[in-house]
Amino acid sequence: MAPCGAHTTTLGVLWSVWKSRNSMVFNNDAHNTAAIARTVRHHVELWLCRAPRRLDVEPLRLWCSTVTNVD
Repeated sequence: MAPCGAHTTTLGVLWSVWKSRNSMVFNNDAHNTAAIARTVRHHVELWLCRAPRRLDVEPLRLWCSTVTNVD
């Protein structure tokens, strides 16, 4: 994966884990791994929609397609 794609994926993972952690601490919500993985995929897909046209987003689209069954 290109450095830009790896960076976006890493940010998506960290953001989702952080939000899940805050939800657990402040709202007493429990999120399993599959729910966090779906959230990561959702955030990365949203970022793909907003990516500048000059960026090659195909590696990220491919990565998102692999994050389907995490259970």
